[in-house]
Amino acid sequence: MLKGLPAGIDAGSLVLVESQKTPQFIALMIALGLRELTPLVVPARLGGEVRAKIIARAAATHAVTLMADGELNWTSTGQEEKHPEGDNPALCLTTSGSTGVPKVVRLTAMGIGSFFDWAQSYFGIQAGVRTISIAPLNFDLSLLEVWAALDAGAEVILADPERSIEQGYLASLCEAAAPEIVQAIPLFHDRLCSGLSPSSCFRPRHLIVTGEASAQELRADMAAQFPEALFHNVYGSTETNDSFILSTNGEAFAGPAKIGIGTPIGTTTFRIYEEPESPGTGELLTATPFAASGYSDVEQTQKAFAPEFENGRLVTYFRTGDRVRTLADGSLDLIGRADFVVKLRGVRTNLLDVEDVICLQASVLEAVTVPFHDLGAAQQQLLAVIVTDPDAVVNTLQMRAHCALHLPQSALPSRYVLTHEPLPKTSTGKVSRSELKRKYTPKPESNA
Repeated sequence: MLKGLPAGIDAGSLVLVESQKTPQFIALMIALGLRELTPLVVPARLGGEVRAKIIARAAATHAVTLMADGELNWTSTGQEEKHPEGDNPALCLTTSGSTGVPKVVRLTAMGIGSFFDWAQSYFGIQAGVRTISIAPLNFDLSLLEVWAALDAGAEVILADPERSIEQGYLASLCEAAAPEIVQAIPLFHDRLCSGLSPSSCFRPRHLIVTGEASAQELRADMAAQFPEALFHNVYGSTETNDSFILSTNGEAFAGPAKIGIGTPIGTTTFRIYEEPESPGTGELLTATPFAASGYSDVEQTQKAFAPEFENGRLVTYFRTGDRVRTLADGSLDLIGRADFVVKLRGVRTNLLDVEDVICLQASVLEAVTVPFHDLGAAQQQLLAVIVTDPDAVVNTLQMRAHCALHLPQSALPSRYVLTHEPLPKTSTGKVSRSELKRKYTPKPESNA
């Protein structure tokens, strides 16, 4: 596919590519790897300003675009090549970057290979097996459902990410292609279950839920629809890939009001920065054989990755920012974020960044965002409570348009409340998010 390369591209060069969900794009990725080039995979139709900042942050020397006719369009970025000493990544992905510039995550060939070995063994991925890829290829989910599968000689079914939330689309695709392994965030599992009839003949072996916590109602629907499947709740991030897993049958998957993140995968180790007032509870740090070597930005790496010597060897822990609690059986329960970063639609989103964007609207005096689970919803949603200037004329439609212009789709609030009233405060003078959630989010209907 790569008949000739532009001048200035050598083995190890970082090349920006925009994700496309096509066999041709997968062929391009493989061809780049065979030429020992490092793909930096970014979302399709990335905004020009954000794109330029990512290129500068990563020091990508070139960008290549796969054209509609199959030809490749190469452009020089003007950046000089630079890698941290001893760090030659095989693949670079970006974090969500809910509003600001996404971080560039550097994945090594050794880490990717270790993950392939685990995934192929754990899920029985081999020649003749079919997986389905639902998320865009710039998501870290592609490492399991696409690249580990192809490495093992398995067949990959490519779902159109633009249609994946359409009612019936995933169901029709799975009925026709019959993948044995389905990995998705809760929203897509909900779409799949709602589109299948109870008498459907689609019978996957493994159903993997990832990205965020799944509601009990959805888990019950999944267990009823696929009584013979094994269910897996996977925890991880772009920086560490999968690091914890809970695997169980349908009854145990559907029963609890909340399920934990399970136990470490393979040789993954972890620590908890315990909170003095709550033994066994605190921020989770993980060290996995699949982890990235860091970010392209050295300062960001130093803040998030913590090298430590343990028993005479260097172990690097990643600060997840997630608060966990140790359960009696030694497994971990995820209880929330240690900061204002939450997962919306499977993507990490900084609530403060969303609030900053809302406040750019001239009529906004103050804004607070609160995550919540709507009744019967398959995923966490976002409420925006906005104090506006009493003299200004603004409505929720205008606020939605403003946010859509400045925020990625994953970070958009689903509910807007405009008010002239002061926001409730705690005894320390901070906005009471719990009071806003109580006041403005849906309540269960009374059975009386």
